[in-house]
Amino acid sequence: MRSSGYRGLAATLFLLFAACSFTRAQSAPFTLPPPADTVDALRRSFYTYDRSLPLHADVKPLDSTADHTRYSLAYDSAHDQRVTAILSIPKRFAAPFPAVLLMHGSGGHKDADYIKSASFMLTAQGFATISVDAQYRGDRKRTDVTGELLNPDSFRMRDAWVQTVVDLRRAVDYLASRNDIDMSRVGYLGFSMGGMLGACLGGVEGRISCFLLAVPGGGLVKIAQELDKHPALKAYWPVTLTPEVMKRVEEFALVCDPIHFVGNILPRPLLIIVAKHDELIPPEASQMLIDAAHANEAINVKRMETSHVLAPAVIFDVRAFFIQHLGQRTPLAAAR
Repeated sequence: MRSSGYRGLAATLFLLFAACSFTRAQSAPFTLPPPADTVDALRRSFYTYDRSLPLHADVKPLDSTADHTRYSLAYDSAHDQRVTAILSIPKRFAAPFPAVLLMHGSGGHKDADYIKSASFMLTAQGFATISVDAQYRGDRKRTDVTGELLNPDSFRMRDAWVQTVVDLRRAVDYLASRNDIDMSRVGYLGFSMGGMLGACLGGVEGRISCFLLAVPGGGLVKIAQELDKHPALKAYWPVTLTPEVMKRVEEFALVCDPIHFVGNILPRPLLIIVAKHDELIPPEASQMLIDAAHANEAINVKRMETSHVLAPAVIFDVRAFFIQHLGQRTPLAAAR
């Protein structure tokens, strides 16, 4: 669930600046299925918000290359939160741009090496990107809070989890406020915790057209019950599983467990990347998420011979997925 150690992945990402020559037809908006029952309706209600709230977006130039311009972005979210993000706009392609939301793992932030490099690769394909700081991470960190959203025995972390999903929905609102974004082609890429947040996001947000979830998991109650079987995970989440703690885990999971949401993503394009030797996400946690998504193993799942920190070659799968589902684009220079 931690996201440090992606240096090799970042290095490979910087090399992927290939141009393309095909434009995908726009897709129709996706309608989420209705809640399955009262419990499902109540669970989804945690992630609802007033979409009419003003964004009060503040956009400032951050840096620039021949391929893109990056902007420091801040916008208002629900519960009087101010969200910090980075927006990257391609230079060598014409608007409107497809866009990809990027979400880091639990140890990262909006400008972590692997997030920055993923953004560079995607803008080189003609896609805009927006990367967001999770609650208590990056520029939103607080010295009195660890920021470990995946400690599922804490009501504070439950609220931070919900807040971050709503913040991602507000990022979609921000994209929709711009006239240079193609809202029929908005994708999502999340690593580790970011993949799990994306699974929840997909269950409540219909404006995202495709999802790539890298090394996520689900089934938080089962993970807690079998924590002693997974020493690396237990070191990451050092907790004594008393009946009181387990009750809090169950209440956290009732609202935040990705297995309750991921089933709403399909039939939109979905790819779940699993690390076969993941030391943090137990194999049964990966499988529970896959099963809950009703994923087709041959189409929606990619299993890699790596640890939780994915091998750099994964970026070829990332690039292929978004080109397939957001479309290949012709750079302006090549069109002349």
